[in-house]
Order: sequence, then structure tokens, then C-alpha cells
Amino acid sequence: MWDAIILSGNHSLLSFELFKNIQRTYFWMKYYNSEIESRDNEKSKEKTLLELLDDVTKSIQKTMQKLDEERKSS
Repeated sequence: MWDAIILSGNHSLLSFELFKNIQRTYFWMKYYNSEIESRDNEKSKEKTLLELLDDVTKSIQKTMQKLDEERKSS
């Protein structure tokens, strides 16, 4: 993803703030996947999975709101 920002130079496709938000979402998703894999108990996995999916949903909604704001301000 960094290549897209660096190579685009002065004409970046995304604002840096929006890019950071997307990158943060990606890293959280990777972290959550690691957490899910590290859990031993099936009930714990299900509860953790539901919590993580809720967090990912919120993060995606936040990113979508920022995209809408970017689009409206352009």
C-alpha cells in the first residue's frame, strides 16, 4: 500500500489520513486473525470471533464514512 502513496507523488489517489485509516484497519484485522488462532477453547473462540467481527465492522464503517466525507469535499 505504501507504494501507491509514494509512487503517486503529488497526485495521490487517497489522502494520507484516509490511507492511514485503511492501513490501521488492515493491521487490526491481521491482529484479530492472530488472536483467533491463538485461542484454544471453542466457546472462547466463538465469543472472541463475534467481538472481533463487531470491531472490524465498526472500523469498516468508519473508513466508509471518511471516504464519503472525502468524496463530498472534492
